[in-house]
Amino acid sequence: MNKVYAVLMAGGKGTRLWPLSTAGYSKPFVRVGKIKPAIAQIIKILQGLIAGKNTIIVVDKAQEVLLRRFARHIPRGNILVEPFGRSTASAVGLAAIGLNPDDIMVVLPTDSLIKEKARFKKAIKAAVDFVRHKEGVLLCIGTKPKEARTSYGYIKIKSRQRGSVYSIDRFIEKPSESRAAKLMKNANYLWNAGIFIFKAKDILEAMKKHAPLLYRELSRIKKDKKSKKAAYSRMKNVSIDYQIMEKAKNLYCVKGNFSWHDLGNWKSAGELFKKKKSGNITFGRVTLIDTRNSIIYNSEKSRLGVVGLTGMIVAHTKNGTLVCSKKDAEKVKDLVAGL
Repeated sequence: MNKVYAVLMAGGKGTRLWPLSTAGYSKPFVRVGKIKPAIAQIIKILQGLIAGKNTIIVVDKAQEVLLRRFARHIPRGNILVEPFGRSTASAVGLAAIGLNPDDIMVVLPTDSLIKEKARFKKAIKAAVDFVRHKEGVLLCIGTKPKEARTSYGYIKIKSRQRGSVYSIDRFIEKPSESRAAKLMKNANYLWNAGIFIFKAKDILEAMKKHAPLLYRELSRIKKDKKSKKAAYSRMKNVSIDYQIMEKAKNLYCVKGNFSWHDLGNWKSAGELFKKKKSGNITFGRVTLIDTRNSIIYNSEKSRLGVVGLTGMIVAHTKNGTLVCSKKDAEKVKDLVAGL
């Protein structure tokens, strides 16, 4: 019987959600308003589905201590520390080389929020069952788009295999606004939730074929753990979507019937709060005059005043203050790079 492991990816810098998230306190760990951190929520959801002893968390060195607060029931040996972040492909590979070949990995992001927990668990069970009985497959989970989003990846599905499992035609990464609007109207296109299910041997074989440099460095780490830092320095900082999934052929998708909310940037984070008649979304001690369709976030005790803004984001936290247009929400990561 294949053992099933949850692999939680808790690295990253969360630059698009600055100043709420930082390199040492990234999106999985932040509390957006009064909402519990995403990593705490996903760990709780997994209870009763995958045992704590079979839960692996991959985190970068900068956030290792922080993670301990949220993972007290996870065995210390199950927390894999990256010397520094190298995107999702490296994190998945690091977990895979420590498992038996036929062990099934349920790879989950920890910077998104999931509603309808029962439906989520049903989708995971369907995916695990498919992977268990079909050799050599790589599977992901997609959800029905709610609106045209340019910051999300999309999956085009083909024919139904069984139940909620479909074969995949291709991936579309972050389309233009006009194309996203067209994709949303087509039932064959789903949002890519960043959730992957496969056997350890199958993802490693795919890495060997499509990302040989990554596979070579992972093999070195498996032989000698002391080589991890040097190996990571040679790895590409490229996601598993780009390095593996977009190139592989044996791809399948479970059509998930649950709500999924990615904490990608301030626009998506703002959607967690109720919109007022003015179109504004606010949190904390704020006073607004002649302000419309804006996101105003204040996590500090001092009052934040805003006058005469339209379509803007103003976020004030102990780490700093951000002012930008909503249409430029994705560019916050460029700002942080400059900082």
